[in-house]
Amino acid sequence: MKILKYCIPLVLALTGCGDGGKATVLHYAEQEPGGEPFRTRMIVTARYLRIDEGVESKDFLLFDRRDKTLYSVNAADTRILAMPAKPVDVAAPIKLEHRVERDNEVFPAVGGKKVTHYTLLTNRKPCYDLFAAEGMLPEAVQALREYREMLAGQQVAVLSAMPKELQTPCDLANNIFAPARYLDYGLPVRLSETGVRTSELVDFQTDFNAVPGLFELPASFRRLTLEDMRGR
Repeated sequence: MKILKYCIPLVLALTGCGDGGKATVLHYAEQEPGGEPFRTRMIVTARYLRIDEGVESKDFLLFDRRDKTLYSVNAADTRILAMPAKPVDVAAPIKLEHRVERDNEVFPAVGGKKVTHYTLLTNRKPCYDLFAAEGMLPEAVQALREYREMLAGQQVAVLSAMPKELQTPCDLANNIFAPARYLDYGLPVRLSETGVRTSELVDFQTDFNAVPGLFELPASFRRLTLEDMRGR
C-alpha cells in the first residue's frame, strides 16, 4: 500500500474529528524488499479510516470518508499534510490490458470466509499476488477502496514528472488507473505487490473500542498542502 511514492515520503497516519465507538480494526504485517518487517494497523468507522503503526504510533494517516480528504500527521515536524480528493482526469500514457488468473487450490478459511488465490496481471506482467477472503468485512473493504481511489487522484498530479522508467504497466495500473482492483475479490489476507511490498493479515477485530481522540488532528500542528510544498 505505497502512499504517493512519487511525490514525497509519507509516514503512516490518519486524522479525524471525533468518531468514537465501535470500529473494525485490521492488523497487517508488512515488508518491503530489503527492509525490516513492520506492523500496520487500520481502524475503520463509517466516517474515517485511520492507518498507523499501532498503539504507540504518533504519526498516522487519517482519511475522512465523507470529505474524501487524506491527512498525514507527522509528529516530529508538528505538521499535517492535507490532500483533498482529485479526479483521475487523464488517459494512461500507454494501453493497459488487465487479466486475472485464479488458482483452484483450496486454502484455509479466514473469518469463516473462503480464501482464493489470484494473480492480477497488466499487459501480461504480474502486478499483484493476492489471497482474498470473499465477503469478509465489506465495510472495511469499501473504506480501503475509497482510500485507494483518492490516492490515485493525487498521483495524477505528478504523472507528467514521473520518470519514464517508473511508468511501467503495473505501476500505472496499481497507483492510478486501476488502484482498487485487488479489492474486487474480497478482503486481502495476503497481498504482494511485485517489487513493492508484501502485506499479510495477522489479526482483526470487529468490536474495537475507538476513542474519539484517534480521529482528531493535533490542533497545534501547522497544516500544509502538496501545492504548498511544491511551491517551496
